[in-house]
Amino acid sequence: MTMQFLTSGVQPGELLTRSWQRSQSFGLQPHHQADPDCLSPADLRRQQQRHHHLLSLLEKAMPLFEQWQQGRHCRLLFADADGTILLSTGDNRFGDRARRLALATGARWHEQSMGTNAIGTALSEQQEVSILGEQHYIHANRAISCSASPVFSPVGELLGVIDISSEAGAHSNDMLMTARLMALTMENALVSEQRDACWLLNLANDAAGLQQPWSALIALREDGRLLGANRRARQWLPKLDPSALLEQLRQGELTPWGDGMALLSRRCTPARPARPVAQSASDTAPLKLLNHGVPLLLQGETGTGKDHLVRRLHRQSQRAQGPLIAVNCGALPAELIEAELFGHASGAFTGSHKEGRTGYIRAAHNGILFLDEIGELPLASQTRLLRVLQEKAVVPLGCHQPVPVDFCVIAASHRDLSAMVAEGTFREDLYFRLNGYKQTLMPLREYERPAFESLTGQLLQELHGEQARLASGLMEQLFACPWPGNIRQLRQVLEVAGILADGGLIETHHLPELPAAPLTAKQDADLKTATEQRIKEVLDDCNGNVSKAARRLNISRTTLYARLKGR
Repeated sequence: MTMQFLTSGVQPGELLTRSWQRSQSFGLQPHHQADPDCLSPADLRRQQQRHHHLLSLLEKAMPLFEQWQQGRHCRLLFADADGTILLSTGDNRFGDRARRLALATGARWHEQSMGTNAIGTALSEQQEVSILGEQHYIHANRAISCSASPVFSPVGELLGVIDISSEAGAHSNDMLMTARLMALTMENALVSEQRDACWLLNLANDAAGLQQPWSALIALREDGRLLGANRRARQWLPKLDPSALLEQLRQGELTPWGDGMALLSRRCTPARPARPVAQSASDTAPLKLLNHGVPLLLQGETGTGKDHLVRRLHRQSQRAQGPLIAVNCGALPAELIEAELFGHASGAFTGSHKEGRTGYIRAAHNGILFLDEIGELPLASQTRLLRVLQEKAVVPLGCHQPVPVDFCVIAASHRDLSAMVAEGTFREDLYFRLNGYKQTLMPLREYERPAFESLTGQLLQELHGEQARLASGLMEQLFACPWPGNIRQLRQVLEVAGILADGGLIETHHLPELPAAPLTAKQDADLKTATEQRIKEVLDDCNGNVSKAARRLNISRTTLYARLKGR
């Protein structure tokens, strides 16, 4: 491995064309004002806490930026996997210009709202990219030039992106190299601290390239099983047998390997605990089937993490460079469902867009279409959707020519679709078309204790960083709750508690009101009997005066009359 890997440039060509096409499919206009989504200060703080460890690794790599870009009018940015800027530092003079362009913390620079830009395009393409001046899709952004490099986890999951931005005329070729070097440094730190890692294997073309940010780095268990690898190592893994190589190497000795050199070192310090994975989000079956075009159907109660699973599958799939278009079928206006899904031509109906609309299905071309709450789709729209899935083409409203589309589909619902088929409220042929592989996400109340503890630990770390922890006895209290809102409700409870605890030790008084276990039939009957007895006693004391008894019971007369009538 040499510096060639570090300095190899990104050819914009097809990449830029794809990005502009995506920008057009999102309905963006080049002359429109850029308008990014922005987090509230409280939401921004929560996101920064969630990515606390990544930001701390970036801080350790900051001397590279200061060394390579010292004295230049540029800014270093870090954005998460959704394109939200969590950190902005560097030259203050360019910083004022950047803030006017909303290139500031809390702003979300994904392609859907900002068009072609280094942050959003690097995330969509999952590779380094420089977007210089006129290459920006939206004209308002053409006064700047930006270079960005994605950051990947040891298992290849996209974590975020490092961006260096400057005035359009002040950009330098080495800014992309600096962003890439910082990203590689962060990735290597993540590989090195893998939990249960006993061996670190370094590979390069020559001895001089070993233990450099651009060399291949692999974390192995004691028996040689793979735990994680950096991006360069993942390119070599298909032709590499780490456990066999482990038997050939001696710790601390440079060893010829293939056309290069290898160095094996032993981990001496315990690794930082890895983030556990909830549910079966990383199961191989759904991902493998999705990559072969098999439709997925996700079933489960509200809040069980269906949307999280879909985002994870998209990031890991072969269509990760394409769009993920999520559609909540239950939230679409009834009169506009077909126009929103299938798109429409100019003037197709009264009140339609003057320039027409692409529609969600065409926007998902070369990507994944996620139809959430598919059970809410009216029967007429189900018929049109079935035809699109069968023919892989869509006919926008007001048109007669079918437009070919290429996408994978994931559908989800909290309702029992098979029961809806039996009732005649959901088309049987559409159900079988969507149900290529069904994955049911269990409700939180059915989790075994180890899985619940693992999930709770993951949520705490994501929301508040590594310092957040539960006081003794709180895990038992949380595990005993019924959680009707499932993971979403648990996440909200932990979010509130962690904020009140300032990201440290969470004690009982930090917890908001927890969901109570539902009453048993006997408890409900006992409560009703006790209530009736109390009403009778108060009425007797008040000599049958309903108004006086209602005041004593602290309820309205109407309520008391209703209670008496129901006895």
